[in-house]
Amino acid sequence: MALGTNLPFWPALIFTYLEPLSLIVGLHAACTDPADFVARQLPSPSGPIPDHALVLSYTLGNLFLVVAALAVLCTAITREARVTKYYLAFGAIGDLGHIYASYAVMGREVFLNLNGYNDMMWGNIGISAFLHINRLATVLGVFGKVGR
Repeated sequence: MALGTNLPFWPALIFTYLEPLSLIVGLHAACTDPADFVARQLPSPSGPIPDHALVLSYTLGNLFLVVAALAVLCTAITREARVTKYYLAFGAIGDLGHIYASYAVMGREVFLNLNGYNDMMWGNIGISAFLHINRLATVLGVFGKVGR
């Protein structure tokens, strides 16, 4: 187990440290410049960003903070291996939802054009796929036993 977590080293590095940190970076991006955050969800902006989308950007930033706290709670603070496994399993489902949401708005052509991705699109799709695979591998015990 990695120091202070229910997880072996590799999953602990990802889910206890890097993912919460990346969520805090996402909070910063969503709340310091919400118009830019919204505009970069697709390869090229489609026009002025409506106020509704700006409110959603701030709300998403808040959710990033909540999920970062849950990540630490469910991987480092709890001593229950089941809680950690359920957190990772539900996170894997959320990853698929995140990827599908991007696909649904981008459309197939943009979604499959990896060369056209900007940093935000790589985060929404590439990083979500990476996290999904690692969550499932962790729950299945590929990296070792979950629990202290």
